Amino acid sequence: MKVLDIAPHRDRRQEFSFAIVNSGHEVITVPGRREAIAEFKKHVFDLAVLDGESELYDTREFVAELCAAGVKQEPIIAVVMEPKNRPPRHRIAGRAENVVFLQDGSVEHMERIVGLAVAARDNADNPA
Repeated sequence: MKVLDIAPHRDRRQEFSFAIVNSGHEVITVPGRREAIAEFKKHVFDLAVLDGESELYDTREFVAELCAAGVKQEPIIAVVMEPKNRPPRHRIAGRAENVVFLQDGSVEHMERIVGLAVAARDNADNPA
């Protein structure tokens, strides 16, 4: 799996990326939105990880921009949220099939959710 990690400043995000690398996957880290779009134009990614509440970009607009980036294979987009009183879908409109929301918590749980999302996308692409 090839992963694009966009502006991973929080400790939990770094721990999540470290776990992905330790699982044998490739992670490319970029500092922000513009660099992420440039990477999408050069490479095919299975997963893009971004913050639900970034100071660097508006998450809702960025998700739409990633989905429209003209990539060969749409990645699963994992929007990582710090735990709040309400679910993240209340804060980010325009939910798409390839977008999953991860509450910061156990890294193992986050990995499991992403694994399920990737498997669902792959099954949809290759029906039995």
